[in-house]
Amino acid sequence: MSVLDRVLNWLRELKEKEAPVEVISFYNELPVRCKVRVLDLDREFVQWESNPKLLLAVEDCGRLYVKFNDPAYGQERILGADVTYRGSSMVETTVPKPYEDPSFRRETLRVTVSPTLPVKVTFEEPDPPKQELQVRDLSEGGIGVIGPKELFKLGDRLKFTLELPFGSFSGEAEVVSVEPFGDKMKYGLKFTQLPRNARSLLNRYVMARQREILDKIRMIAE
Repeated sequence: MSVLDRVLNWLRELKEKEAPVEVISFYNELPVRCKVRVLDLDREFVQWESNPKLLLAVEDCGRLYVKFNDPAYGQERILGADVTYRGSSMVETTVPKPYEDPSFRRETLRVTVSPTLPVKVTFEEPDPPKQELQVRDLSEGGIGVIGPKELFKLGDRLKFTLELPFGSFSGEAEVVSVEPFGDKMKYGLKFTQLPRNARSLLNRYVMARQREILDKIRMIAE
């Protein structure tokens, strides 16, 4: 039996029993977990019960994830599905399939930045010197920045200065991921050298931003 058939059998069983299952999406990089029921499915699409928290997350993320104890695989698998429709009555996705998403392997909490907690980063290279790029997200382990195509390549080692609302520091980072982001690119940078005060500043930012995001989720869910 194929993976698709095993997943479909599992989803059909959930539907028949009207048993809720935990689904996961991400809002501003924070995981949002909801228990919902499977409403309907075929071999291409699945309709899930909707709720305000889930709608908020899938609108931002565009994907939905679920954990599946695959009897043939012998352990739990992460399944991912693209959201094709979202509304107050239901959320429709493609049929979930095994999906490798780095979000589930992160060692530290990552959050997107916001106008209320602005972040600024500048790099010594490439030309022009002290080039400023948009910061999309950050964690205690690294940052994601948006920049022109072919600005950096995997393995590049960069010197930077990061300015947070609570203080600033300079350090070094390595480019560990490059992916399209609209007409630009998103570069994932892993910190390789930081001053002594950097971790506390980063942690303070992540916690403050997490509170902002959780307040928004709670407000929507009420």
